[in-house]
Amino acid sequence: MVWGMLLPNGLIAIKVLQGIQTAATYVETIKSFCVPIMKLNLEPKIWLVQDNCIIHVAKSTIYYLKTENFELIDWPAKSPDLNLMENIWKMLSNVMYSANQPRNLKELQEQLFQAVRVLNSEKGEISKNLCCTFRQRLTTVIVRKGALYD
Repeated sequence: MVWGMLLPNGLIAIKVLQGIQTAATYVETIKSFCVPIMKLNLEPKIWLVQDNCIIHVAKSTIYYLKTENFELIDWPAKSPDLNLMENIWKMLSNVMYSANQPRNLKELQEQLFQAVRVLNSEKGEISKNLCCTFRQRLTTVIVRKGALYD
């Protein structure tokens, strides 16, 4: 499994996760990977957008995030078109599918990290624009009562 985050400056960070993910392993990923990166790149309050996956909304996860000064954005169910990471996953898959097919797991992981480097160096403005327009996209959906487009 791959966990990813998009920072407001447009940079993408990913982490390959092993095994079955639980609320405890998710919190550990946030503690060991997300928090250090975000503290280097952001203001003291950390805004977090996550979907309604059971490990994301578990009581232990929510408790940890609130104690660490995360500001959680309520996320409506079944709204992948608003999830910025869905755009990033698509961009990553486009880069990966344009390369040679990996022969094993190690090559797949190397190719994935290379795709992130490509996006961070060549598509950073697109990623940053996703972040910059996020509030506007949410506002549009609210005003249009659930519709992003006319």
